[in-house]
Amino acid sequence: MSERYADVFKEVKESIERQTEGFQILKKSYEDRHAKLEDRLEELESRASSPGKTAGASRFEHEHKQIFTTWLRKPTDPSRKNALADFEARALEHKDITIGTGAAGGFAVPEEIGRQVELLEKKFSPVRRLVAVRQTGSSDYKELVQIHGTTAGWVGETGTRTATLTSTLREVTPTHGELYAYPQASEWSLDDIFFNVPQWLSEAVAREFAIQEGEAVIRGNGTNKPTGMLNTAPVSTADDASPLRAAEAYQFVASAASPDAILPDSLITLVYTVNSAYRANGTWAMNSATLAAIRKLKDTQNQYLFQPGLIAGQPDRLLGYPIEVWEQMDDIGANKHPVAFGDFSRGYLLVDRVGLRILEDRVTNPGFVRFYVRRREGGKPLVNDAIKWIKTT
Repeated sequence: MSERYADVFKEVKESIERQTEGFQILKKSYEDRHAKLEDRLEELESRASSPGKTAGASRFEHEHKQIFTTWLRKPTDPSRKNALADFEARALEHKDITIGTGAAGGFAVPEEIGRQVELLEKKFSPVRRLVAVRQTGSSDYKELVQIHGTTAGWVGETGTRTATLTSTLREVTPTHGELYAYPQASEWSLDDIFFNVPQWLSEAVAREFAIQEGEAVIRGNGTNKPTGMLNTAPVSTADDASPLRAAEAYQFVASAASPDAILPDSLITLVYTVNSAYRANGTWAMNSATLAAIRKLKDTQNQYLFQPGLIAGQPDRLLGYPIEVWEQMDDIGANKHPVAFGDFSRGYLLVDRVGLRILEDRVTNPGFVRFYVRRREGGKPLVNDAIKWIKTT
């Protein structure tokens, strides 16, 4: 009897083992297929976000991210550092991928992570959602702005055609600097396989970049940084006045109730001071404290001027135009410019040098690894008619 039970037990055990083996084979097949589908999906997403790139370039970027992430976890490991350096040497010869130059030292941050940084910057700050952003390979980028169009006239069929004035062009040359972030992580966290290092790096860099960029685009003095919108104080001179305002000077509308308040009428005046060509794409910009004050304003019918967005994802509105919260803008106060309105994509130019670069530092703070991430960028007012400001006096 015991032998029969032993035989039955053996058969059951062998059957279970065969089923387990079959399950493992099926699982391995599924995992391989799933991995291939994920790779294919990443390739398609990369190609969609970078039109014109080949599948080879997408695979190249994916390889770059893998090698880079491996190095991030052990940045002082010679073999990992050499692998990343070898990849960059090959990348410089690859025609389908832009990796930047290593002349300034450090390694190039993969484009996929760079794109994630930019997406997060747009989440943390409205700057890149609003202003014009250009990508360039050098710091001597210039852009021509037409101040007045070519004049024209009326004439009969046989009348004399007199020469008309040609367009007046203004050359805008952004001032550049190096924007950097210096996040740090413990060596223990970098060793943790569940710690998503690329995601952490993207968020840390984007948050710091957004703060510094938001400040520079408003108040930057042009010395090793962008020239900000308020670097040249806005003036009351109208767009069509003669002589014209200085190239970097915007126009302001005064709100004279008190230094600590904004009149509803001044907001209406501000909207219609902007030329209709720019007003069509108009957006408000202000910080949270100013928005809190404006939310309390009412018209003569005791109706709030502020209109909250009623649909998820839709912006709040003021006088029919969307509002962006830009925390680095002035608070309401004497001789301040707390509110701006207009087409920011025509009014300000931000220029990025291609690519982020990174250096590691494990000496400054023992037990931690600090990453010095930097990007060359510049900026300058573009069309000074496109944006107007409220000045509290």
